Order: sequence, then structure tokens, then C-alpha cells
Amino acid sequence: MRQLIATTLSFMVLATLSANLRAETVGQVNIPEKVKADIIKRHPKAVELQASHEIHFQKHLLEVSFKEEGSNDPILELFREDGNLFTNELLLDDLSEAPTLVKTALEKEFSGYKLLKSEMIANPNGVGEEYEVYLQVGAVNWKVSLTEKGVLQGKDQF
Repeated sequence: MRQLIATTLSFMVLATLSANLRAETVGQVNIPEKVKADIIKRHPKAVELQASHEIHFQKHLLEVSFKEEGSNDPILELFREDGNLFTNELLLDDLSEAPTLVKTALEKEFSGYKLLKSEMIANPNGVGEEYEVYLQVGAVNWKVSLTEKGVLQGKDQF
């Protein structure tokens, strides 16, 4: 009986530890070696590389953010699934650089929002821009993707 209880308790402890470790790594995205090599070739002093998955222009992309040694300015690059560079994301000082339709759509969907950060993504394969906007409404933070025409592409709480 003692052996059964000890085995059960050991299993429960291991299962809990395993679940905690997996939960910590779910949000982390590995940067493929091909992408790292591409960045280091063009930015030899790149540090603090971090990645996340994003969708822009109906394409699944890998966003890699990094800084160059000695600079606090982040650089944001988007890579295709094959590891080739797709385009850059440009940080905007505020939404005055975005089309009026973008601002109107945000005010309609997120009335009274506070802007945290905004980025513009130009389509390298043709006409069009998308905007990635981080904002706060009350106590809720949102990441919102829109086209230059104010069409909502996605919204996620973070």
C-alpha cells in the first residue's frame, strides 16, 4: 500500500513539473539557423534576437526582433516559412502616419483606446500596407492587425 501511494505521489509531482515546464516554453519560438545566419550576415552586431509568429498579407511569417549592439532601437524583420526575408516592420511614432481609415476603424472597435505601439508593414509583392497596433482599453491590452483601408485582420488580447 505504501509503495502504491509513493508511486502515485511521485507520478503526480512529475506530471506537475512536466506541465509547468511545457507551459513556460509554449510562447517561445525558435529562430531557424537559416534566418539567424541571414540576420547576422546583414547585421553583424545583432543581439537580443526574439521571434514570434504573425500573419500579414495572408502569409504565415516569422517576426524576428533584435537590436544592434550599442543601440536601443529595435529592428523588426519578417521571414517567410522557407526562411527568406519577406519585409521589415517599421515602428511609427504615432498613428498620424497611418491612413485616416485605420484610425477610424480603431476608434469604432476600441472606443477610448490608449495607443501603446504601432507598426507599419509594406507589402513587398505589390500595393498595400498593413498596420499592427498595440493598444489598451481599460485594463485590457490588445494587439490589432488592420489593412490600410481600416479592415480588421485580427485582434488578440495580450
